[in-house]
Amino acid sequence: MEKETLYKFFDGKASREEKEAVRIWLESSPENEQELFREREFFDAMILSGSTKAAGTEKKSRPFYRTVLFEAIKIAAVFAITVACGTYFYKSEIRKIGEAMNTITVPAGQRANLTLPDGTNVWLNARSEMRYPAAFTGSKREITLDGEAYFEVTHKGDKPFVVRTDKCNVEVLGTKFNVEAYSDSEDFCTSLMEGSVRVSDKENPSETVLLSPNHMVSLENGRLSTSPISDFDVFRWKEGLICFRNMNFEQLMLRFEKCYGIRIVIENKHLVHYVCSGKFRISDGIDNALRILQKDAKYSFERNKDESVIYIK
Repeated sequence: MEKETLYKFFDGKASREEKEAVRIWLESSPENEQELFREREFFDAMILSGSTKAAGTEKKSRPFYRTVLFEAIKIAAVFAITVACGTYFYKSEIRKIGEAMNTITVPAGQRANLTLPDGTNVWLNARSEMRYPAAFTGSKREITLDGEAYFEVTHKGDKPFVVRTDKCNVEVLGTKFNVEAYSDSEDFCTSLMEGSVRVSDKENPSETVLLSPNHMVSLENGRLSTSPISDFDVFRWKEGLICFRNMNFEQLMLRFEKCYGIRIVIENKHLVHYVCSGKFRISDGIDNALRILQKDAKYSFERNKDESVIYIK
């Protein structure tokens, strides 16, 4: 990292791009934190020593030995103050970076892919919101999720990765897993593809489950329940697909509600026992999916005036 950029950062004059560059550089290596500490000390020393006028600018010049003594005393004072304050400033800068939070929100019918500061890859499903720090500076890498996300976590044995949701927390070291936890739904589900995760109920912290690969855990009636993953196609939402196999109509409509952010009211009682399989492109929209399904299920549908509700008749 260029010293000029660091000094501008210390002085509060760095641009947004320069602050981002410092954040990425700081997160990339523990040695960079130590270098930041050293450069902060040097920067503070320059500021303090520059606050006194140079001897040559004074009206009467000092004898040589007095000038040397003055400079020695000044340097010693700067060093003492820097040692006393350096750690504070260093930790203060680290804390400022770590406290800066980013929020990403995905609209209905869309999805997003991003890389977190530690290199973790995340896919966010429709109607999902995730908050994460500009840099993971503490003993844990913590993010907050409202919605559904698929994580490929970068392994860091000394810094567990924690996903906090409205209902449960998920803690991992390095793995691939899917979390579904919309705050406006009673459902919670974590599905593990690789590695291991520990899931804990926020209301009952003693209720924890250590999940093994190809298994999922759900919150049912206040208890965490595990089972094997029967269909991996459901996670193809990352590819922009809604996939379903032998799913009853009501469950499929709930899936549509989550994806498109619209309420669906089923008034046709003949659809209670209707079971279907297939897949739709999310980008084609809910009306297209309903038109295809109605060819076999025999129903009609209409929206209310503000188009916030779909009635299946």
